[in-house]
Amino acid sequence: MQPSHKIQSPHPWSLRRLLLRLFANTPRLGFEPPTSPSPTPQSLNSSPSQPQQESSQPPQQQQPAYPWSVQSLLLLPPATIPNPGVAPSTSPSPPPFPRHGHTLAATASENGDLYLFGGCVRETARNDLYVFSTRDYSATLVQTTGEIPSPRVGHASALADNVLIVWGGDTKTDPTSKPTDKQDDGLYLLNLVSREWTRVNTYGPSPAGRSGHAVAMIGTKFFVFGGQVDGEFLNDLWAFDLSERTQATWELCEPAGIERPAQRAGHAVVACGDRIIVFGGVDSQYHYNDTWAFDVNTKKWSELQCIGFIPSNREGHAIAIVDDVIYMFGGRGVGGKDLGDLVALRVSDQRWFMFQNMGPGPSMRSGHAMASVGNHVFVLGGEPAPTGVYGDDSINVLDTGRRVN
Repeated sequence: MQPSHKIQSPHPWSLRRLLLRLFANTPRLGFEPPTSPSPTPQSLNSSPSQPQQESSQPPQQQQPAYPWSVQSLLLLPPATIPNPGVAPSTSPSPPPFPRHGHTLAATASENGDLYLFGGCVRETARNDLYVFSTRDYSATLVQTTGEIPSPRVGHASALADNVLIVWGGDTKTDPTSKPTDKQDDGLYLLNLVSREWTRVNTYGPSPAGRSGHAVAMIGTKFFVFGGQVDGEFLNDLWAFDLSERTQATWELCEPAGIERPAQRAGHAVVACGDRIIVFGGVDSQYHYNDTWAFDVNTKKWSELQCIGFIPSNREGHAIAIVDDVIYMFGGRGVGGKDLGDLVALRVSDQRWFMFQNMGPGPSMRSGHAMASVGNHVFVLGGEPAPTGVYGDDSINVLDTGRRVN
C-alpha cells in the first residue's frame, strides 16, 4: 500500500541476579467469517470450528445495549508505600485523564489489571503509574520506589508475568533540557509486587533512545520497532530477551531478505502468534496505511496484501487483539485531522472490516492507548479533536462478543 500526501548509573548486577530479584518468590499477577460488509465484532471473533472465548464480564449496573459503552471510573485512594507512623490517604486518587502520549501494556495481569505509565497531562510530562481494574472499573494511583523512569511522552511498555517493562519516550520535555541532551535509552523493569523500579545495566550495542516507537512481547522477548530521534525516522527492530541469564544484551534483528517497512514513527504494533503486526505511522513526508508482519522464526518482513475496507492513512492510533482479530481506533490523519473510526483486521484472511451502529463510541482522538482483556477492548485517554469532549473519569469499552441489536 502506497503512502499518501506529503506533510511537513545503573546497579552493576548481573542479569541473572536482577531477574531472580524481579521474578522469584512473588505471586504471578493476573488474563467467522462474516458475509456482510458491516459485521459485528462478535461475528468476527466467532468460528464454527472454535468455541467462542468466554468473556470476563465486569460487574455493571446495566448491560450496555451496544458493543461500545462508556464506563465511569471509580477513583480509589492511592496505593502508597507503607510508612511507619504515617496513615495512608483515604482521599480518591486524582483523575488520570485527560492525558495523551502515555503507554498501556497490551495485556492485563492475571487478575485483570491494566497498567498505565507516564504521558502528557495538561502540557506537562508525567512519570506516574495507574492501575485500572477491569473487574470493577476502578483506577488507583500507585506509588513506586527505586530507579523510577523520568517523566516522558511517546514511550512504550509491555507486561511479562509480574514485571512491567518501560522503554524509550521523549524525555527532553523539561524546559531546562539542552538540544544536545540525549533521550533516555534505559530499560526499566517494575516489580508489580514490591513496586520497585530497576534500570537494567545492559552490555554491547543497544537501540538509541527515541519516541514514537512501538513494542510487542513474544515469549520472553521484548521487541522494539521504529520511532524517531531528533527528526530522524527509524525502521530498526531490536529484541531484549528476559530469559537470558548471563549478561543483559540487546539483539538487532537484521531481517532476512531486502523487504522491510519504511522508516516511521507513530505506528501501532501488536503480537499475533509468532508474528509482529505493524500498521500505519508517519515520516517526514508521508502518512502510511500499510500493514506489515515480521516472523520471529524466519526473521522475514512481509507486507500483507490486505483486502476489504482498508483504513485511511494515519499515525497516533492504537490497536488491540482479540483472538486473531486486531481492532484499531482513531489516530491522526493527513492534515492533522483526528479520526474516530473503529476498524478491524482479521489476520487469518488479511481482510479489513468497518462497523456501523456500534453505540456510544469514543470521540475522535490520537495519542490514546488500547488493551484487551478477554472479549473486551479498553480505550484510555488520548488527545481529542478541538470539538471533541471526553470525561476525566470515564473510559470507553468495546465488547467484541456482543451482537448489534
